[in-house]
Amino acid sequence: MELFEEALQRWEQALSFRSRQVEDEANCTAVKLGAGDAIAEETVEDIISAEFIHKLESLLQRAYRLQEEFEATLGTPDPISLVNDIDRETDITVRDTEDFCLRDTTSIASTDSFVSAAELTEHRDNRGSTYGLGSWCHLPLYEEAMHLAEDGRVFCRVLRTELLECVGDIDFLAKVHCVRQAFQIILSDVINRKFFAEVGRKVLSAIMTKAHKNPKRFEAVYEEMMYFLQQTDHWEMTQRELAARGVKHINFYDVVLDFILMDSFEDLDNPPTSILNVVNNRWLNNSFKETAVASSCWSVLKSKRQQMKVPNGFIAHFYAVCEHISPILAWGFLGPRDSLYDLCCFFKEQVLFFLKDIFDFEKVRYTSTECLAEDILHLIQRRTELLMAYLGTDNLRHLNGYVGLPLPNGCLEAQAP
Repeated sequence: MELFEEALQRWEQALSFRSRQVEDEANCTAVKLGAGDAIAEETVEDIISAEFIHKLESLLQRAYRLQEEFEATLGTPDPISLVNDIDRETDITVRDTEDFCLRDTTSIASTDSFVSAAELTEHRDNRGSTYGLGSWCHLPLYEEAMHLAEDGRVFCRVLRTELLECVGDIDFLAKVHCVRQAFQIILSDVINRKFFAEVGRKVLSAIMTKAHKNPKRFEAVYEEMMYFLQQTDHWEMTQRELAARGVKHINFYDVVLDFILMDSFEDLDNPPTSILNVVNNRWLNNSFKETAVASSCWSVLKSKRQQMKVPNGFIAHFYAVCEHISPILAWGFLGPRDSLYDLCCFFKEQVLFFLKDIFDFEKVRYTSTECLAEDILHLIQRRTELLMAYLGTDNLRHLNGYVGLPLPNGCLEAQAP
């Protein structure tokens, strides 16, 4: 870990050094190089191109994320095994790159990478295209989505450009459009739908068990919600319910990841002042604080139920699930720094890491909908394995063994772990 941190510092210094050289320039999109003998006399700063700077920034982002994942595993029941899992499984770069586009392997830490502009240029020419920000034009699916986004034909309830480390809003919207299509393919398979539902049930039940709560009633209302969603005659009403809340696309990203999970995390990051006053009161014991947090959650849900226009629709089923899990998650994040807090933070981190991964050119392929769907499913499997290992529950192999997609020859078949 010390060597990794030292390398991280070197990369930061390299980026900072270059930034100081160009801070007075109005628009630095490329570095012009001399020709002939002049190339040999160029300094290192003159050699590094704008494309190379983008690669260095991308490398630092991945390094920061790996560092966060390593720190997130500290304090787990078996940290060594989890770190090994992260090292082996979660740093999932694009597979079978010879059929797609090669990931840039220029060693930033090596002095050989700074020898000359001619060598850098020759290296880029030989490699063809790299799997990074400079290779957008080589990603057909993304390129098509980019045109739609630029024309104002892609909409999203909330722009999460900065959170998901996108270059800009257009980049975010283009990737959202691609991700939506990929999830449509994934969830067109009934086995994958069962897998997703089982993952949600097992993870949330394990969190309740960790909080010393009986998950039996929660599991019952959760299954009722899953059964409700399977009935096609409810879909039109569900679509209208969600549209009234700003969710215009009925998709796993828009409904589950964005509307349910991300909004919930944001609410927990900004709890009401009345709850904070109770939680931060040193004269109250934890039992009283937990009861106050739960009462506040139930009060909010009761108020929302009274405003529902469809008494037995999707939102009603969703609130029934929230009545059981929301107070526990709220107490987990706002309560004492104990094992429940660590578990809730780990759960949140895995969701955020997954979201960042599927918006990252280095983690998934934006060449076709099928390839993107395959990579997203692969990432879900790996994140699920990490969560199951942390929770100490069954790892869903009875479902994982059947998870897969009928993909064309240009994509790899989904691998069961």
